[in-house]
Amino acid sequence: MSVARHTFYNLTGAIGSLLIVLVTVPLFLARIGTARYGILAIVWIILGYFGLFNLGLNRATTNRIAQLSDDREREGVFWTALALNAGLGLFGGLILYMAGRLLVGPVFTLTPTLAHEIRVSLPYLALAVPLSMTTGVLTGALEARERFGTVNLLQLGGSLLYYGAPLLAAESWSPSLAVLIPVTVAARAVSALFFIPPLIRALPLRNRPHLEPGQASGLFRYGFWITLTDIVGPILSTLDRLVIGVLDGASAVTYYVVPSNFASRGTLLAGALSRSLFPRLSRSEPDAAKDTAVRAVLALNSLTTPLILVGIFLMHPFLALWINPAFASRAAPVGEILLLGIWVNGLAFIPYDLLQAQGRPDLTARFHLLELAPYLALLWVGLVLYGLPGAALAWVARVGADAVLLFSFSGLRIRQVVLNLGLSFLLVAGGGLLRVLLPPGSLLETGTEVAWLLIAILCALLTSAWLRTTLKAMPATLRTALQSFRIAG
Repeated sequence: MSVARHTFYNLTGAIGSLLIVLVTVPLFLARIGTARYGILAIVWIILGYFGLFNLGLNRATTNRIAQLSDDREREGVFWTALALNAGLGLFGGLILYMAGRLLVGPVFTLTPTLAHEIRVSLPYLALAVPLSMTTGVLTGALEARERFGTVNLLQLGGSLLYYGAPLLAAESWSPSLAVLIPVTVAARAVSALFFIPPLIRALPLRNRPHLEPGQASGLFRYGFWITLTDIVGPILSTLDRLVIGVLDGASAVTYYVVPSNFASRGTLLAGALSRSLFPRLSRSEPDAAKDTAVRAVLALNSLTTPLILVGIFLMHPFLALWINPAFASRAAPVGEILLLGIWVNGLAFIPYDLLQAQGRPDLTARFHLLELAPYLALLWVGLVLYGLPGAALAWVARVGADAVLLFSFSGLRIRQVVLNLGLSFLLVAGGGLLRVLLPPGSLLETGTEVAWLLIAILCALLTSAWLRTTLKAMPATLRTALQSFRIAG
């Protein structure tokens, strides 16, 4: 089973889902209008938030099933997690239904027609919560068996149904939310059914459904820390936008969010690779898991460093062409700084997953809690002193500290990869510093951006070649370095 192939499947699935969203958004706006689409978008966000009711059981299921070699034990974990998630989902759906009846109207300002459409749809929204949570268990079980090609194919088909079915209903039936929301939930249910045949073969499911009460406590203990990470992580991810909005106003948030969204695409490869590795790291012995993680970090570095370097030089011309040069002049330095953090954060995906795979999800949650207050203070100071670039620097400092903690506590000693990562850091940091100091010339008038883009591509090609050469020699280099450390000791 090839990690490279699984990573390709995950990356293709992520890009495919992104393309589906990009294509369907203007179609939705044209057929149902901005008001109804805005409500539909809020509904999707709320359903995603209510996914926290699974208490981390999806990740816990993947971890536990990947560790087991007995088919009957795997079946027991699967049915136990499915029953727990269904029960928690029904509880979450009931809360959503009751909250919706209370909030629609008094809190959200809606026209009488839209308010009525949402009230009629509330039972379907409540049903969507347990449906979404049980689908998460199906996905986690397939990923534990490393069926990533199947998972991504099913998820892409599910996305097409999830967005395409309500579009078709709006076109041929009615744009009313009372129609679109039930159709969306029905599409989610149909897509979940397609998971059953591959699950029967992959898990495999041969016996009658049975529960393993003894597994429930372990799943909940593991899931508690995952849930805590899922709560604190989004706060850390959005805190910069909130503080910018408070101190500098809503318009400043736009100059930060747009380059941030562009820069964040730099973690797609890291996310795809770490997702592929998680089941393998879960079932490996500690030493073997660490060896796999080291090789993954080195490989990821050799692939992402040239991309990040190009991204730093591409940020200004891209924003100048996509929006306008004036916007790019203010927003591009923010994105160029953030890309340095994206590089660090992407590499940290590997030790993050290693810790969770080896049964220490508590450490990742504790790190996030530990970072919250210092990051808020650093963000405030950076924004006051240096404006939006200061906020970006604060975020880079936080993810840098987070990466150091993750590498240190995962057992992946930084000295093991310092030769490979050290030069990459200098290249990325130097590229970012040079690009920030470079006067932002006009793409159409001077050609400065084009020249720098060509230089960046050349640097990226040379960097990629050097890193690949270093990567091939790295095992021997590591052995020599470790022997030197032992002799010196």
